[in-house]
Amino acid sequence: MTHSATESTHRSGTYRSGIDRDGSHPDSNGQDTTGSNQSQGPRPLRIRILGPMEISGQGEDRTPSAPMARRLLAALLLHANEQVRTSTLIDELWDGEPPRLARKTIQTYVYQLRKPPHSAVVGTGAGGIGERVETCPNGYRIRLAPDELDLWQFERHLARARVDLGDGDPESAARRLRVGLALWRGDAFADIETGPALAARVAQLADARLGAVQLRVEADLRLGRHHRLMGELRQLTADHPLNEEFAAQFMLAAYRSGQRGTALETFGQLRRDLVDELGIEPSHRLQRLQRDVLNEAPALDLAPDRATAVRGTDIQAAPAAPEAPGTPAAVLPLTPVIAQLPADTPDFVGRRAELARIVTHAKSGSDPLLTAPQVVTVLGQAGSGKSTVTVRAAHLLREHFTDGQFHVRLHDENDRPTDPAAALRSLLRDIGMRVYELPDQVDELARIFRSWSADRSLLLVLDDAYGPEQVLPLLPGGSLSAVLVTSRVRLPGLPGAANVELGPMETDDAVELLASLAGADRVGADVDAARQTVRLTGNLALGVRAVGEKLAARRMWSVTELAARLAPENHRLAELGSGSLDVLGRLAGACARLAEPDSQALAGLAGAGAVPFDIPRAARTLAMDTWAAELLVGRLLDHHVVEIAESAPGAATVYRIPELLRLVAQTHAHARDMADAELRLMSGTPLRAGQAAVPCFTSVLSTTA
Repeated sequence: MTHSATESTHRSGTYRSGIDRDGSHPDSNGQDTTGSNQSQGPRPLRIRILGPMEISGQGEDRTPSAPMARRLLAALLLHANEQVRTSTLIDELWDGEPPRLARKTIQTYVYQLRKPPHSAVVGTGAGGIGERVETCPNGYRIRLAPDELDLWQFERHLARARVDLGDGDPESAARRLRVGLALWRGDAFADIETGPALAARVAQLADARLGAVQLRVEADLRLGRHHRLMGELRQLTADHPLNEEFAAQFMLAAYRSGQRGTALETFGQLRRDLVDELGIEPSHRLQRLQRDVLNEAPALDLAPDRATAVRGTDIQAAPAAPEAPGTPAAVLPLTPVIAQLPADTPDFVGRRAELARIVTHAKSGSDPLLTAPQVVTVLGQAGSGKSTVTVRAAHLLREHFTDGQFHVRLHDENDRPTDPAAALRSLLRDIGMRVYELPDQVDELARIFRSWSADRSLLLVLDDAYGPEQVLPLLPGGSLSAVLVTSRVRLPGLPGAANVELGPMETDDAVELLASLAGADRVGADVDAARQTVRLTGNLALGVRAVGEKLAARRMWSVTELAARLAPENHRLAELGSGSLDVLGRLAGACARLAEPDSQALAGLAGAGAVPFDIPRAARTLAMDTWAAELLVGRLLDHHVVEIAESAPGAATVYRIPELLRLVAQTHAHARDMADAELRLMSGTPLRAGQAAVPCFTSVLSTTA
């Protein structure tokens, strides 16, 4: 998680020239050449990113023209007044496939930003953006004043409008929101090719823009401007058919305009869309609004004093002029609603039942007898799509948790579990608390967070938890919030948690995902081969996406050819590992998280082949008694590296290892055997006749690490 843009604008610090600490800048080949450009102080700039990126100063265009320099600048602007590590910039510019001299190339792009005005990129000498870029240890920083970036201006107007609306001044709120929304000229960074971080931020900004529209419509409804809102709301509900807030506003505007039938039709259309798309009913709030419309409840009418006060007002009243830069109000610290959800997946397929369960459980906190947050755990093996499904559910739930949405990753980039204290410090920092004033003890940090969140309606997504002890300190106080937790392992000890299991995809859904990636015509030409292809991946979401992307990149292959290439087990992992998705790495990571006895057992069971097994067969394979085998298989089941193949009352339960995970575990077992043989050869120790292939399970009943 990062600081919000608004917070970063108020950090103290002085501007410096866009040169390296030794007074030099890198040339186009990445070499440092001494320069004498010393800044006389930064000239005011106007930076517009809410649309195509535009930078102007002193009446002249200062926008960089080199495409990669523009992308670098966009990444710096995302974290203005903060240091951005070079490794972060490399990930953003090349998304996991950097060139060999990536750091030198970054230096070249920074140099392009700092070029003098006669170059393709206007820079330091004419008061351009280059003089704001400074070199830091292991990264770069761009320095901006609070009134120079249109995004910060938008956020200030939005935050002040919320205050105005809360203070009962919808007229001022509507004016401020019109000024803020007028800053948008299209999608944020519309002309910049986005990397992963920028794409996620663009999605968040789009949500913030939509939220500002909702707030402005609410202000206009309070002002009695329902007649003039009808056309706009009709279009908004058509553009956002699953958005309950726009539907509710349209129903209210239609009812107050004397169009009760339109209000009821709007509810009916929303219900059909929600049921068809997600298999869920409208929220209790919408259902209550429908009943009020049917009953012509007086509560829906505009208050008489407000109706009198706004009679004759015009929704097109001139907006208030923006505050002059530099006024005290322009730099007041603000705390806008935090919206950290990652971008939704546009080609999402299937999982309707699981989505409906997640949404239903998360929204069940409306029971007045509840005093704790709703917790939903989404469980499944690595690559099953837990994060994707949970993020989709979180976006569907956003409007129910209006005080903020947080996203916390519970493993770092090296697959190490995140310390709960560190996660809490990040949460408290993001809500505006000073990190250096926070205690070190996790219990005290959790107490502060519970106190802050007790009366707020928050949605937390805790991604990839390793155990309940990591999740419990992060739970908010009160019953108005909900927490969605994804994990590869079962999480006992979370009070009242509802569990949603993600198994393999349905074959039809997996084929649909394959078609969305590789083309419906190609997949539709041989549906049988497509079904065989997804079955060879074990219907694993990550595997299906990997083969779909590979098929899309190999236009000369048919689906039949792809299925033939995947059929041999000794080729399948290599085929899946050669694309942009690290299927092998993700699944190997799942094995690496197991305790050593469990990892050895998984390798032993995988080495026995693809045949499903019951407990007695597992005991024979692992050379242990059935009681120990049952305990061990249970632990593998809890970690979702083993799944139930068949289960019926009165019959023995049959298990199997998911297809791709079995191949990965087999590979690791073979590598371990080869390493053991090499050690014996080096030490001169011969392999004894009849020696077991599976290592001795001296600690098979030890607890999982």
